Amino acid sequence: MKNICKMALLVITFLHVIKLFMPVNLELLTFFTALLFMLGLFMQKKGFRTITLIFFALGIGILVYYKLPFPLWMSSLTSMTNIIAIIVVMQLFAIPIEVGHYSDTIEYWLKKLFKKESSLYLFAMLVTNLFSSFLLFGTVPVMVSLFNKALKNNVRDHQRFFATAIMRGYALVLFWAPGAVIMLLVMQVTHVSWSQLFLPGLLLSIIGLLTSYGLEHFSGLNKSIVTKPLPETSSVAQNAPKQTAHIILVVIALLVLISLFEAFSIGSATGRILLAGLLVSTIWIVSFFKNAELKSVLSLYWKGGITQATDFSVFFIAVGLFAGAVDHSGILSHIQPLLQGSVNHLGLYSIIIIPLLFILIAVCGIHPLVLAVMFGKILLSVSLPLSSVSIALILTLSASISFIISPFAGMSLMTAKFLNVTPMEVSLKWNLLFCTIFLIEGLIFAYAWHG
Repeated sequence: MKNICKMALLVITFLHVIKLFMPVNLELLTFFTALLFMLGLFMQKKGFRTITLIFFALGIGILVYYKLPFPLWMSSLTSMTNIIAIIVVMQLFAIPIEVGHYSDTIEYWLKKLFKKESSLYLFAMLVTNLFSSFLLFGTVPVMVSLFNKALKNNVRDHQRFFATAIMRGYALVLFWAPGAVIMLLVMQVTHVSWSQLFLPGLLLSIIGLLTSYGLEHFSGLNKSIVTKPLPETSSVAQNAPKQTAHIILVVIALLVLISLFEAFSIGSATGRILLAGLLVSTIWIVSFFKNAELKSVLSLYWKGGITQATDFSVFFIAVGLFAGAVDHSGILSHIQPLLQGSVNHLGLYSIIIIPLLFILIAVCGIHPLVLAVMFGKILLSVSLPLSSVSIALILTLSASISFIISPFAGMSLMTAKFLNVTPMEVSLKWNLLFCTIFLIEGLIFAYAWHG
């Protein structure tokens, strides 16, 4: 059963790579997606399986009730498989990182440069923020491969430390990264250009990073890192500059390839990340062809590494089916007039109510991308003393917080899986206070930017 799941994951990834250059048979993609779902369901942990089945049943129920045609069933079922493909590819980076012992280099710099947990926390958030600007969902496996060992050895509550740094670092890049899907969608809905959003978005992102740093610093992360630097004569210390250059080169190669693919209009935003990640990771793996450890690491990856994606892959399929069913059924078009009337009645207070409703509905499982379109149309149609840029900032703020605080969001699920914690811990338990403070700051900033 495990081997069939692995093959299904690889085929789905391969089909999405082919899709960048030519149309892919939807029936074939649907078959392997259904196969992965049916078999992967038995491999899921009980908590994951229950939530997965709830979303799957809701999706099927909506599709049946509204008598939607079968092609919409297939497109809904496969709607989130591109994210699955990206995760599978980005996990490949763990192979050269393990073979080359790059995590030892990260640990060396960590011990040498950082004396307090709070400064290391800010660094981890900034690195995640940078990587997320071009890797998006692929950031989690790459960051875990690079940092997890070093943090585990040197930080007390390393799971909470790393989970919050990843989640916040990722969510805060959505305000300014030109490749972020939510940014593209908000620009389309509000008719605001990226150049108009970049400066306020970057400032809001910096406010979020500083708020997160301050919150953690004054709530316990101001302890010294109990660690002894490695001697400069050690092999790790001597190899550190060269290996650091390798990592920088990999990052630059990813950026250049993604930019080139965009310039030549190859694939979608997520498709470019998939292709660039596949090319760079493959070249990096091949560079270790003569390394004796490569064979054993590849074997370990095939036995266990690739199956790490199974739990949330199955969940993504169910959520994709549900989100697609909701989108195609027109349910939201029935809800929109009710919300419209409430917003008209509330007037300026709607800039507080709309984000809260947005986040609440997202926590219930509706994808923030869908909500951004719906609430964007509502806010634009209401007579408010706000510019389109302010409305765009409010929508992005709501989506950003939703990605952090919803236990059903892709980032929550991936981070929880890779760090062996629960989605509830990653989202609500560890991030609720930060999200509350940042929501207040963001709404004040959006209104003040208008003024």
